[in-house]
Amino acid sequence: MSEEARAALFPAAQYDTNMQQVDLRSTNTWKLKIDQVELPELAEVFAINTLAPFILNKRAILLFDKSPMPYKFIVNVSAMEGKFYRYKTPHHPHTNMAKAAVNMMTRTCAEELTGRSIFMNSVDTGWINDENPREKAQEIAATHNFQTPLDEIDAAARILDPIFGGFQQEPHVFPSGQFFKDYQRSEW
Repeated sequence: MSEEARAALFPAAQYDTNMQQVDLRSTNTWKLKIDQVELPELAEVFAINTLAPFILNKRAILLFDKSPMPYKFIVNVSAMEGKFYRYKTPHHPHTNMAKAAVNMMTRTCAEELTGRSIFMNSVDTGWINDENPREKAQEIAATHNFQTPLDEIDAAARILDPIFGGFQQEPHVFPSGQFFKDYQRSEW
């Protein structure tokens, strides 16, 4: 893509309501099939959704091992796209793969970490944004008075629920190695 085309599709200093770069493409990453995903996009998706959590978790674990706190927590932000049992369309295989990878990290590491009082889980934050291209999302919002059912505050509450729920029990019991959806344990 030429610099002029990129500038037209990603106008400088224009951000959406979540302070994310405006993307004016008529087909975005959410609508792409495997042969349409550009390698930089694939790398970015994995950097954000898989590599960054891995690096943060690794570094947090090193700090947690030095901490006098009796309980430590890692919550990996995931999504239903990372589940194997669900039907998949041919769209956004790279995001599905990235979320599946973060789920595998949770499944692989949680049991051992629990023995060190580090409780690791994955949580689906729920539907907090419309993944359609901007023009399509605006059309749906205008035509159907639609907005996603959840917001960032609800998403944060879902992320923290496995931690707060454990503190509400006496003695404290924290889940580990689980996938949570809608405040409940869910299958992988």
